[in-house]
Amino acid sequence: MIDIPYEEAVNKIKEDKGLSVAEIESKVDTKLKELNGLISKDGAIHIVANELGVQLVKPQEPGAELKIKDITLESRGIVVAGRVVQKWDIKEFEKNDRKGKVASLLLGDETGVTRLVFWNEQVDVFEELKDGDTLVVKNPFVKQSYKQDRLELQLNTQSELQVNPEGVSVEARPAPESDRPERKQSYIKDLKGDEQNIELVTTVVQVYEPRFYDGCPECRKKLQENLCPNHGEVTPEVNFNMSAFLDDGTGNIRTNFWKKQALTLTGKSEGEFLVYRDNPDGFEEVKQKLLGEIIKVVGSVRKNETFDNLDFNAQLVFTDVDPAKELANLEKKMDTARQESIEKKEELKPKDMDVKEDVISLDDLEEMGK
Repeated sequence: MIDIPYEEAVNKIKEDKGLSVAEIESKVDTKLKELNGLISKDGAIHIVANELGVQLVKPQEPGAELKIKDITLESRGIVVAGRVVQKWDIKEFEKNDRKGKVASLLLGDETGVTRLVFWNEQVDVFEELKDGDTLVVKNPFVKQSYKQDRLELQLNTQSELQVNPEGVSVEARPAPESDRPERKQSYIKDLKGDEQNIELVTTVVQVYEPRFYDGCPECRKKLQENLCPNHGEVTPEVNFNMSAFLDDGTGNIRTNFWKKQALTLTGKSEGEFLVYRDNPDGFEEVKQKLLGEIIKVVGSVRKNETFDNLDFNAQLVFTDVDPAKELANLEKKMDTARQESIEKKEELKPKDMDVKEDVISLDDLEEMGK
């Protein structure tokens, strides 16, 4: 997405070149026609500005201190201060007969968050960091994250990292989970699709064999001939997922369990689970053990357009569940929600506009006079 808004770009060209808005709009329309609609209006205004010699975005000076929201792919030699919002597990990898380690965390300030990546020897520093630590990152490399909606910072040999330096203060920013909707308990029959952070209490009624595939150790995407669409040639990491139908008495839904969730569901270690890649028949015992088990899952719902049904993606799995307690709690919440809905409807009903006088009995008057 282009940072500078269209209207702001038009005003900048107008100020620098003395052109009218109509003249600028005409140049934009001409550019759109030249490119046969293969460019947006926002993109066209940037080309027009470049052809006119108007610099819409001022280059960042080396060593500039930037807020996270102001970082761009063109940022070089910058300084960024933030607080550790979330840490992820360290990963080991092997590439071209060389072993290495990589780790990452979420760095945040009052304007946003970004991923900060540590490689090899830098991972030793990463291990000592705690949530809430203040970091000053100097001269990181800026690249596009595999999640295309976010940039990330990578430490290299030219980078410098300061931990909790004196005199540096960063305003707190809520962890990313606060941006997600509040967890909501639900019945399967009430799911519509596109819901997030939904909690279901269910029984496992059907289990499918796991699927194994070679994935990227960095982003876990499926590889094609050891090539990752985001990271190029990598050393494959075995990933897997499995699915099952869950039923809560009001309906059933196919649920996907990825690597971490599959291990929690089956109670297996990664090494134990990988055995089923070469011995799929051995998974039959796991399937039989899971059938009839009551579990609680938290995740997101999406509409499967191909089969016109709903799929559930599990993000948290709980196998130690007290069914009576969970169902009683769910029914209580549902009753509360229904009552709130009724009260809201009552509030929306037209009010009786007639003013009625209170009728006070003699007993009331006697009571008031005491």
